[in-house]
This record gives sequence, C-alpha cells and structure tokens, in this order.
Amino acid sequence: MIGFLMAVVSSVCWAGFDIVRKHVGKDMTATGAVIGVTLFQTPFIAPFVAATEAGWSPQGDRPLWDLLFVGIPEMGGTYWVLLGGTVALNVLANWLFLRSVQVSPLSLTTPYLSFTPVFTAIAGFLTFGEQPTWMGVAGIAVVCLGAFFLNPGREEDGLLAPLKALWTERGSFYMLIVSVLWSITPAIDKAASIRTSFLWHTWMISVGVAVFFVIYRIIKDTGAAELLREMKIHPAWLALSGFFAVGAMTLQLAAYDYVAMAYVETVKRAIGVTSAMLAGWFFFGEEDIARRLLGAVVMVVGVALVVSGGSAP
Repeated sequence: MIGFLMAVVSSVCWAGFDIVRKHVGKDMTATGAVIGVTLFQTPFIAPFVAATEAGWSPQGDRPLWDLLFVGIPEMGGTYWVLLGGTVALNVLANWLFLRSVQVSPLSLTTPYLSFTPVFTAIAGFLTFGEQPTWMGVAGIAVVCLGAFFLNPGREEDGLLAPLKALWTERGSFYMLIVSVLWSITPAIDKAASIRTSFLWHTWMISVGVAVFFVIYRIIKDTGAAELLREMKIHPAWLALSGFFAVGAMTLQLAAYDYVAMAYVETVKRAIGVTSAMLAGWFFFGEEDIARRLLGAVVMVVGVALVVSGGSAP
C-alpha cells in the first residue's frame, strides 16, 4: 500500500499546486507563471543535495531520507537523452495546453486530460511490461468517464459535447495531444529517475523547462526586465507552488517503484479533478457543484477499484 499512499500524497500536492498556479495566473502571463513555478522549486531541492554532498545527510534506513538526501548522481549519456526528451515533451505540452485554453472554452478542452491514465497504461505496457488487472482496468475506465463527463460542455450541445468538439474546436484537438504527451512522459521519467534519483530528476525537469521559457521571454521581450517584474508580483505564492511541485513530482516518481504508472495517473487524475472542483467552488465561486460532486463520486468508485485490484509493476 505504500505505493498508493505515495500516489495519494502526490495527488494532493498536485491539487495544491494547481490551486496556487491558478491564483498566480490571474496576475501573471502564462509563460511567466510557468517560469515562476519551475524556478521556485530550486530552494526546496538544492539544500538537500548540498547537505548530502557535504556529508551532512542523516543516517538510518528511512524511506524519506532516501528520497531527499541524494546528492549529485552520476549521469551517463542515456540519462541526458531521456532528460532532453521529457523536457521537450513537457515544453510542447505546456505550449499546447496554453494554446488550447486560448482558442477554445475550458469546458470543451480540459475533459480530454481525463484520458491520460488510458494512454499511460498503454505506454507502461509497451515500455515496462506493466499489466493492470481487470479490476484495475475497470477502475481506470470509471475514473476516465467520471472525469470526462464532469464538465460536459454547453448544455445545448448535449452530453457528448466534448466529443463533438473534437471536430469543431482546435483547442479540443490540442488538448487531446496534451493528454497523449503527458501519458508518455511518465515512462521516460521512470526510466530517467532509475538512473539518477527521484528528487534529482524532478529538479532537472524544472530547470530544463524554466531555461527554455526564460530564453523565449528574453527574446520576445528584448530583455529580462518585464520577466523580473512578474517574478516580484507573487513571490510567496510562487514559493508555495514550488513546495507543492517538488512534493508532487518526487512522490509520483517514487510511487512508480511500487504500482503501475497507469494506477498512479488514475489516482492523480481523480484526486486532482475533485480537489480542483472543490477549490473552484470554495475559493473562486464556481457554480453547479451538485453535478460535479456526482462526477467526483464516480471517480472515487473508480479509484477504489484500482486500489483493490492493483498489482505491483
């Protein structure tokens, strides 16, 4: 059960990260917010790496110490190839995500992210031979359906509005690609973290994505002044987002050692969507909570199926 516990805590961290990211996104550009939430992960990782390198890491057989006190690992050529691949895919996914919500309504785009566990299950089978049980497959399907129909688009278009939008909304098609990209990255990240460590690989991803967007903004703005101004808007919130992001990604990668990647993504999607829904209602005044709660209950049933029918990878 430790793998599922890690997945649950990771999912809660992802939910907190999304809530904070939505808050800072109100006053910052999309690229500025991405840069901020990635750069602010460094203060929560660098001290553990430095302490380990200086020989100050605590002794004892404790799982938490093994996650945090890792030092600088040896990185061969294979790792750099894997890192380059996951950074490139994450940059592309973030860009397509932003384009998707710019050109199409959220109600016709975000439901496509619910397919991520399905694509992850396929990627996990092809790369690591992970085979979910039949009950696990049923749980994945239930969670995906619950998440997909949680926000079914415009009422006049019917329950299948998001599916219809795939042919009429560019944003919906973009988001489907995002779902595919974010189902491939877990397999790459698992292979990369095996060659280094969970915490180190989390850091490298954040640095890679941040460097790309920093270079983009400096070229676009013909300087760094505007970007620096944005970083001063919500420093405390950006720091909080960094804390959540480090916990979310590190524990997610660690959970892959215990349960199939598709199961981790399923738990992540269910808890993430439910938490976002409750936060939207409580913090941001979003409505139609009754229908959304029904969708959340469906996803909880799906997670229960996954946990009861789960198997080690």
